[in-house]
Amino acid sequence: MACGTRTPVRRAAIVPVLFLLLIGTAGAPLAVPTARAEDARVLPKGVSRASLEGQFYFPVDQRYGADGHVEDVAVDYNTTLDSTVFAGVLPAGAVLGDSVVDIEYDFRIVEFTYAYGVTNRFALGVKVPYWWVKNKVDAEVVADATNANVGIGTGGNIVSVLDPTFDHFITTAEVQALLGSVYGYQPVESWSRHGFSDIEVGGRYQYLKSDDWRLAFTGAVRLPSGKVNDPDNLMAYPFGQGAYALLFHANNDFTGWDRVLMNVTLLYEWVLPDKEVRRVPDDVNLPITMNREKVKRNLGDHYGLDVTGTVAVTEPLSVFARYKLKASGRDHVSGGMGFAYESLEQETAWREEVYYVGMTYSTLPRYMRTRSGVPWAATLQYRNRFDGRNNVLKSRYVSATVQLYF
Repeated sequence: MACGTRTPVRRAAIVPVLFLLLIGTAGAPLAVPTARAEDARVLPKGVSRASLEGQFYFPVDQRYGADGHVEDVAVDYNTTLDSTVFAGVLPAGAVLGDSVVDIEYDFRIVEFTYAYGVTNRFALGVKVPYWWVKNKVDAEVVADATNANVGIGTGGNIVSVLDPTFDHFITTAEVQALLGSVYGYQPVESWSRHGFSDIEVGGRYQYLKSDDWRLAFTGAVRLPSGKVNDPDNLMAYPFGQGAYALLFHANNDFTGWDRVLMNVTLLYEWVLPDKEVRRVPDDVNLPITMNREKVKRNLGDHYGLDVTGTVAVTEPLSVFARYKLKASGRDHVSGGMGFAYESLEQETAWREEVYYVGMTYSTLPRYMRTRSGVPWAATLQYRNRFDGRNNVLKSRYVSATVQLYF
């Protein structure tokens, strides 16, 4: 997601290349079947590979905060409802009560990839992700004489508890109505949606193949096909980043050890400037605001390291372990209405660390030896995002992948 602010070395000239997708195990059949991860293989000329992966997440209710510590996903919504939260609506010092909000995400993701070997050194590919996302929300307002000094008067307006017209402390439904009528937000309640995430298309060129090494360049275009966040729904989850990105990956395989394949991939992803309608709060930790504008964004670029080790246990069966470090620079946001645009820049330089473990069963080695049967591969893996920063979700999933070569 998601589920995911960059600034590093800015912007070399655009490379006139067909940009390759991360087609995972897009390689030609080798002695060591590999996981669906980065490597430097390309499909042989005229060979296609279709792949379908299902990712099944455990429930997600935590994230990594600005300091890297684990915190509740709903931390910004569990607060005292005072004049800092409802600026311009409540007078200074007024307190309506406390909000108690619980958020739990449920993700189901299917990724279809297709790759085709144009030559024995160059392959094209596409990745199409489809997401199902549910946000289970419990939200209520606790207001009584111990934590509130204003409430609802007989005329329906907000008055002091000492005012003779005071009628009752504010209710959850009345806060929801306030968010809608004054701020234009949809109710804070459970939300769900399914649809496409950002699609990637591109190609990989293998420029070196020797007894011990296999090196390739991967380039791709990420298309903003996923729906971005709804500025009027605090509980919605974005399916994409809303901007085009050019992906550049350097894939490096070491094949000099018997039954072992080691891959180290360096990645850089250049996110292009765009415009998006956003709410612009006065403070990054106070999301409720009336300020709404189509702002100019220059999202921070992504960069990272991906390392995978695969060991062939038997001819068809291999096991693997994978470590991935990915980070971004800080977003840059500007507009023409004088809002506090820095609130959309803070806490955007995110970082994540992820590990994968799993196994792959493949008929490819046997097919290459006998030229009989159907060449296919299946992978089971467990993935854990075990560290991060700046609101990256703390998430885990299991996945199953089936690949067919033809």
